[in-house]
Amino acid sequence: MMKKPSGPLLYIGQPHLQPVQPVMQEVVKAGAVEPAKTAKPDVEKTGPGSASGILKPFREMDTTEKVLYLAKRRIPVPCRFEWSDSSVRGTIEKFDEVHVWILDEESHEIVPVPIAEILHIRLAGT
Repeated sequence: MMKKPSGPLLYIGQPHLQPVQPVMQEVVKAGAVEPAKTAKPDVEKTGPGSASGILKPFREMDTTEKVLYLAKRRIPVPCRFEWSDSSVRGTIEKFDEVHVWILDEESHEIVPVPIAEILHIRLAGT
């Protein structure tokens, strides 16, 4: 009878690698540093919120601020848009100073709505 081997029957050739020695961080000194300019840059208001960059809570924004906020998001946010004679659930496709074009989730049609007629914009799920 043959004697069974005591180790595993899987034979994989393992390479003999040398341990890796990491390159340590070097210390570098900078030359003379110019003093910082004391002039403050002109701050423009680029959307909803104050000039300091703090964004108002969504429920405190007016309709135009909500439209700007939702339209400039990278990922479309589904909302319920309500106006005097109808409402639609969808996302903003585009807008200008007068109209908002909303992609209806149910019909997949784009619905133009005058901004002045929008009564409420509610985030989906709220």
